[in-house]
Amino acid sequence: MALFNRYLIVDWSAASTPGRGANSLWACLAEGDDRGVKMLWLENFPTRAEFMQCLSTVVEETLASGLRLLAGFDFAFGYPAGTAKQVTGSADWRALWRKIAADIEDAADNRNNRFELASRWNASYFSGEPRFWGRPHQHRYAHLSDTKPPAPASPPFVFRRSEHFAKGAKSVWQMSYNGSVGGQTLLGIARLSRFLDESGQGEQIAVWPFETGFVECFDKPVVFAEIYPSLFTLPDSSSVKDAVQVATAADAFARYDQDGRLAQLLGPPPMLNEEELALSIAEEGWVLGIGHENLGLVA
Repeated sequence: MALFNRYLIVDWSAASTPGRGANSLWACLAEGDDRGVKMLWLENFPTRAEFMQCLSTVVEETLASGLRLLAGFDFAFGYPAGTAKQVTGSADWRALWRKIAADIEDAADNRNNRFELASRWNASYFSGEPRFWGRPHQHRYAHLSDTKPPAPASPPFVFRRSEHFAKGAKSVWQMSYNGSVGGQTLLGIARLSRFLDESGQGEQIAVWPFETGFVECFDKPVVFAEIYPSLFTLPDSSSVKDAVQVATAADAFARYDQDGRLAQLLGPPPMLNEEELALSIAEEGWVLGIGHENLGLVA
């Protein structure tokens, strides 16, 4: 039996101005059943605020229809172990999410303070051993360098455990330059954290694997998960790569769910020991699909 009926896949953006096309925010919504997969829509959103309005509508419609939704976002849901304790005093993913949401400013037109926050956190929480790095060359920040700092000698380290197994994955501490995910992660976590607390729909949403224990508890009708679209081999296409990625991932997850393989992807990665699994659930999170390449589902 399939776990979900609907699949929302989101290619996030840390853009500071509204925009469309490559390197902006794309999302795809698909439905699947034993007759096949149907794409409901594929859209390009100029701002994060506009997408969040759409997300609220999708969740509302899913709940009203008695359906189940998997929503996958391509930014990190957690930081390397030790970050939450260092920043909030509690080794808990939700405490860190709320702290990021409290400190991030992200306006309706995409203007945001992600670089200023990274600089301030380096000074406040990582003094003498900065973690965040990378900035626009035309801007200067007191505690944010344009070069990668030496690897830290103590936690939190550069990578989460999941990133050691994802080919080409970047560190959440990198804020700028090719492939950087630091800005997307800060802005994405802030938006989802506020959505959970303020939308009125948070009680119906579980964040994987933090609140599901990987697959121990799937009683909520909506599940948010971290994804990594680069795991998928893309078909040849002249379309914008981001658009092709979200469409490919939505179709794939829907098909996997019909034959039971999605449940295996959502399960605990086999290479992790009990301590590592506990850290993933408490703080670091995981990337849907990493560790299950043997199922022949991903590239």
